[in-house]
Amino acid sequence: AMDGSVTAEIDDGVAVLRLPAPPASTLGQALRLSLLQALDRVTGDPGLRGLVLTGQGTSFSAGSDLRDIGRPAVPGIPDLGTICARIEALQVPVVAALHGPALGAGAELALAAHYRLAAPGAQFGLPDIALGLVPGAGGSQRLPRLCDASTALDLLLRGRPVSAAEAQQAGIYDAVLQGDPEAAARVLARKLADGGSGPRPVLGRRDRQRDGVAWLDAVRQRRLAVAALPLTAAGRVIDCVEAALLLPPAAGLRFERLVRKDCLADPQFAALSHIYLAERQIPAALMQRAQGRRVPTAAGSRVIAALQAALDRCPDPGAADHPGAAAIRERRLAAVVAQGARLLAAGQVVRAADLDALAVHGLGWPRLSGGPLHCARSRGLATLVAAMPVWAEHDPIWAVPPLLAEAARRGGDYDAARAALRPATAAAPAAVKTG
Repeated sequence: AMDGSVTAEIDDGVAVLRLPAPPASTLGQALRLSLLQALDRVTGDPGLRGLVLTGQGTSFSAGSDLRDIGRPAVPGIPDLGTICARIEALQVPVVAALHGPALGAGAELALAAHYRLAAPGAQFGLPDIALGLVPGAGGSQRLPRLCDASTALDLLLRGRPVSAAEAQQAGIYDAVLQGDPEAAARVLARKLADGGSGPRPVLGRRDRQRDGVAWLDAVRQRRLAVAALPLTAAGRVIDCVEAALLLPPAAGLRFERLVRKDCLADPQFAALSHIYLAERQIPAALMQRAQGRRVPTAAGSRVIAALQAALDRCPDPGAADHPGAAAIRERRLAAVVAQGARLLAAGQVVRAADLDALAVHGLGWPRLSGGPLHCARSRGLATLVAAMPVWAEHDPIWAVPPLLAEAARRGGDYDAARAALRPATAAAPAAVKTG
């Protein structure tokens, strides 16, 4: 449907539900409600013998809407886990027909089907780890039951999508077919119904769990491998895969849901989702994609040089003995944030988030901090700004620019501060020095 809703049709007892084409295929609140209503319509048909789940256009679903993640539930709109459980529990065979990407929430929806047929271009991936999250709709519980603990951990911890052939080899896709997977899925659903083969829920499968020792061994090895990583979600993903062996399915799903709730409350999610959005919203004049990497342009490099110049005026925390290393890191953060505020006031960047993206890609600033401006805001910008005038007696790099003082008053909202001061900062570009 052009309006972004799920279409449903029934032909000879086999229902076909089609998710809308991108960009409407993200499983936000509206699409989840539409999917539930379509399920209600077809499951109310007494002649229903099978169900095919597919997408229009070239995609199945590229996941959730990031702005939707972590929002409070809306009465009457189901979460994805509820929809997945409903699909998996259907008393007729459910076949997913996949072409293009099935990522994140889309991959979890595919895992709720009883069979998965894919076109050669179909991709499968659970990239939640990139945002500091574990899957939210049973992905960590169903995936290891299809491949095995070690393969599932690879997919969940790397977060990168795999090709249809790799997904088939792992046991996630039942077949990769040339031509239209939807037609093949209809044929399979009908054949299963005719042969009396009922549903085959993934959470009911035990074949991968027979060797519990190998499963727990994979879990232990991976724990050792990620022990030194600062990313909290890596350890939590491993906990979920362990739970898939040790707990009954319903308890495993509940465990995953609680872990995800913890991850959503972790500052790492706020930082990683901030950078993720910043990278996607930064103007092409500042950063572009080249060979799959994000690379600063000439204008972006000038901004990075100005931030670097501020850093160069602070001591190196590696060589710290008077003020301690932590105090030096605090001063380095303040210097970069002050310089960033000058660049923002001068119109060299459009938004504060642009500076964070450039610092991550150009200064090697850690992603987990969310970039310098996000980091300062999450720690408490007012406290940092209050300490700066004393340091500014030693070096004017710590002089508090008007935009930064205004942002501190506004709880760290740099962009609102810039808008409030804009008339006064129209002539500012000349004030930004890179030396």
